[in-house]
Amino acid sequence: MMKDYAIYYSYKNIGDVIVIIFSDEVTTKVEQKGRVAIIYHEDRIIGYNIFNVKDIIKIKSEGMIYLPSPTLIDIINSLLINEGCEPLEVKESSGYFVAMVVDVTNSQVTISLKEKAFNLPNKNYQLNVGDKVVIAIKGTRLSNGSLINDEGHICTYKDLGIKIEEDTILVLDKDEEINKDFFSLEEK
Repeated sequence: MMKDYAIYYSYKNIGDVIVIIFSDEVTTKVEQKGRVAIIYHEDRIIGYNIFNVKDIIKIKSEGMIYLPSPTLIDIINSLLINEGCEPLEVKESSGYFVAMVVDVTNSQVTISLKEKAFNLPNKNYQLNVGDKVVIAIKGTRLSNGSLINDEGHICTYKDLGIKIEEDTILVLDKDEEINKDFFSLEEK
């Protein structure tokens, strides 16, 4: 099962296509199997495009689907398996977590997440000790498709796919639960 992936869907921008990305490598070959296009870099699968899905499932997302539901993954896997493709693994988390700022200097911001401190570069962030922010951990893809290769990334509204006029850091309410998956549907 494929486990490291990002899923995108935007009927307005690309039509009725689920885009699944495993790697940012350059496409060298595309193989069509029914409604699934298998995208390759040399002999390695780097993604899938699944066409004409609105007759199977209604997707209201416009962009990245940060934490796809097990039901969506089951439907995608049925389509992939029917075409002889490797299925996706259900994600346990989105890779985006609520963290707390524990120190701020001119050069770095220290974030506390899951009993670990992350020292991240301060890119003129207007943050204060005690602020709660969203951090994308290593291996997570941002809404623009870029992969986080560093220890972590403090998320802006744009990184989270939230459209506002000014792209600034999203500072959460003080009562947000630290270490919680930001995109979790779980209610407490």
